[in-house]
Amino acid sequence: MTSTTIAELPWWDLAEVADHDAAIFGPTAWTLGYYWSVKAQNGTVMLAARTASAGDPNADSAAGDEVVTASAGELTGWIVMSGAGAEADVMTIATTEAARGKGIGRTLLQAGIDWAKDRGAEVVHLEVDERNAAALAMYAAFGFEEWGRRPDYYPGAAGILMRLRIGG
Repeated sequence: MTSTTIAELPWWDLAEVADHDAAIFGPTAWTLGYYWSVKAQNGTVMLAARTASAGDPNADSAAGDEVVTASAGELTGWIVMSGAGAEADVMTIATTEAARGKGIGRTLLQAGIDWAKDRGAEVVHLEVDERNAAALAMYAAFGFEEWGRRPDYYPGAAGILMRLRIGG
């Protein structure tokens, strides 16, 4: 039996994530160099979801009081968050094609929101391609609300600006 582990993304897994990012996002994907530069920034966290075997002591751990660093198991998704003061941003979030529809994105988003709360954030921002119906539905289910648009932010589509108030 397998479960999902959410752990801080170690530097040695950045190339794997960048490869998946390129396959998912194509021309708007983050490069490996960009992942490296974001990883080096203060006030950011990168969390990865991986399959874990039952009985693994790190199985079902989340980014709460204890952040586990592990790269065992198959990569199923990741989230990159930044935070400063009362604001946090979902910089990117994705699930691999094989992992879609299994709640991995929801688990990652909740871990990111929890990280933001722990840092004292009162609002979480993100932007999403207006054509990404699955992501829009997930964000709405969490209570994110649209507050603006960036026309032609993505190739052939607007970026929808969303926010979630989490405290304050």
